[in-house]
Amino acid sequence: MTRTLSVLVATALVGGSAASALAAPPAGAGVNRTFDVEVLSTRADMISGGDALVRIDIPRNVPPHQVKVRLDGRDLTDRFRPVGDGRAMLGLVDQLALGDNTLEVRSNGLGHGRPTADVTLVNHPVEGPVFSGPHIPLFCTASGNPWNLGPVDENCHVAAPRVTYQYRTTAGGFANLPDGPLPANLATTTTTDGRTVPYIVRIERGTINRAVYEIALLHEPGTPVPDPWTATDGWNDRLMYTFGGACGIGYTQATSTGGVMNHTLLSRGYAVASSTFNVYANNCNDVTSAETAMMVKEHFTETYGVPDFTMGWGGSAGTMQQLLIANAYPGILDGVIGQIGYPDERSVTLTGHECRFISQAATPAGLSTAQRTAVTGFGSPNTCGGYQFFDGVDWPANCPSHVPAAQRYHPVNNPGGIRCAMADFISNVYGVDPATGFGRPIIPDTVGVQYGLQTLQAGTITAEQFVRLNEGIGGLDVQGNRTPQRSSANVDAIRVAYETGRINQFDGGLRWTPIIETRGYTDPSGDFHDRIRSWNIRERFVAANGNHDNHISVTSPSGALATATQDQALADMDAWLTARTALAAARPDLDDVTLTGLARPDGLADSCIAPNGDRIVEELTLDPAAQCNQLFPYHRNPRMIAGGPTSSAVIKCQLQPMNRAAYGVTFTDEQWQRLQAVFPGGVCDWSKPGVGQVPLANTWIRF
Repeated sequence: MTRTLSVLVATALVGGSAASALAAPPAGAGVNRTFDVEVLSTRADMISGGDALVRIDIPRNVPPHQVKVRLDGRDLTDRFRPVGDGRAMLGLVDQLALGDNTLEVRSNGLGHGRPTADVTLVNHPVEGPVFSGPHIPLFCTASGNPWNLGPVDENCHVAAPRVTYQYRTTAGGFANLPDGPLPANLATTTTTDGRTVPYIVRIERGTINRAVYEIALLHEPGTPVPDPWTATDGWNDRLMYTFGGACGIGYTQATSTGGVMNHTLLSRGYAVASSTFNVYANNCNDVTSAETAMMVKEHFTETYGVPDFTMGWGGSAGTMQQLLIANAYPGILDGVIGQIGYPDERSVTLTGHECRFISQAATPAGLSTAQRTAVTGFGSPNTCGGYQFFDGVDWPANCPSHVPAAQRYHPVNNPGGIRCAMADFISNVYGVDPATGFGRPIIPDTVGVQYGLQTLQAGTITAEQFVRLNEGIGGLDVQGNRTPQRSSANVDAIRVAYETGRINQFDGGLRWTPIIETRGYTDPSGDFHDRIRSWNIRERFVAANGNHDNHISVTSPSGALATATQDQALADMDAWLTARTALAAARPDLDDVTLTGLARPDGLADSCIAPNGDRIVEELTLDPAAQCNQLFPYHRNPRMIAGGPTSSAVIKCQLQPMNRAAYGVTFTDEQWQRLQAVFPGGVCDWSKPGVGQVPLANTWIRF
């Protein structure tokens, strides 16, 4: 099966990654006298690994055999092959030097008006960085279990990728493919485009950007592997990129990816890719996650061909990564399919800190279990316990086991050691505090926050309990130590977090990226993937864009119905992006927002799935009377119960003077004096934007 030029053009337009160089035609020319040159594998200024897949569109006045291609004087014409109707050429430009390279396209018999094109290709090392900034220390794993990829160099890279095969058995599991004849218990599968093939999976593993990557797709050994010019029956021309959850400060190459042996995806013919840096448990840094996904996708495209589009797949922090990447680095993912997700890391980690503060202050304040749960806002007294897994990423001494004790930071014994706090782990983004030499931290800002305010006003806790609770909240210092005084976050770091997209305001690429977000409901069980996070996402969408046309949210019971909802989201996103790709090719005049809106399939809308399996189409809302909210009630979090916005987007509040009459409860003079001592600068004015809360400065920011 030969790949068509139209597919390649559409991908370049949709992905936003094409770089073109055009020579202006002479005035009054009646024919196209320009070469259009496009880098299809990545952005022309962010190439890595020394090669790039390039397409050249040939003007009608130039015979294709007259086209000559050179790279800094080296003839590469024989690397290009005709595609489509022969008026375009596709080639892999290799042996790029680090830095700037000039690709020249000329035609024989140069004369007046003959077309030319010069394109600058900027190449970066395969070990990176491209845009994430200087490398941090890394402990290599590629040579050991489970990878066993051979010796590594100083960048944890191996000499070459390795390929293995597995097959799906008729009993429904994966097994290593033996040498020789195909096994009798080999299953078959039918791809989304209707081709039935042996269910054999080719798995490539190697190293890119210091991470271990995996690529899997259906392929029978002995038949041609797909490449940029030729397709095969097993691949449906779509790429799925998987992301893993949790959040860890991982100075490690790690031992897990987002997973590529995924039956749901492979059985339908999707190619699946991921890397160890796309698992937040290994690498809680969305910038290096984005960079690695970009570089792995680049390698995939150069090796196997240009996908029609790329969809993200992953739950919890795997959804978080997709949203952060699509907003700050649009084009890496064309669509987001998320499950039980969150908008960003910092606002979720803040909830973990606040849970710990409240838990420690609740007993001295005399709160019962029910009162403490009400103060947190959650649907279960156990939910805070889950959120407290997050806040350890701000403790410098909380290093994972792979960081040797002798190399860890200690303020006296080893002040130059590795600090395992988020601020230091991604100091390329937040910068370094010159006063301490540490990364500028966004420690939990508790200044002015009146914890339990709504429970006080509702009569759930007493005035004395409210005062005691807030007296006991305290804060956290840059060493990760709990302090009796409340902590104030670094305003410069907060501003950087907003303007670079670390706090996600959905005002970059998410203005047009299609998103289907599903959530199996677990609020009453104490699971910290609570439903209010879907509303966080929705409210930020509307605040940034005035609508939520490209965000679909579906809630269901957990378990089998949640799995079925995810499968439906996959089919719906495929249909959405298929329509968008075709529309982009037919209507290049339309902008990204318009394309996404027009391509959205009819009937694709917010909904919930009732326990009996019925689908209720209903716009996501906070109205408790809504049918879906009757089935799956929202709860809140500590900052919302303190009066904060339901978007959870404010990290540090602006302050206003205290107003005794505004509480609607009676404080004794002694209680009021104590409360004033807790809030000497005033209390949060939640009607105003947060301190340092600025719009996203730009997409594709380099550090």
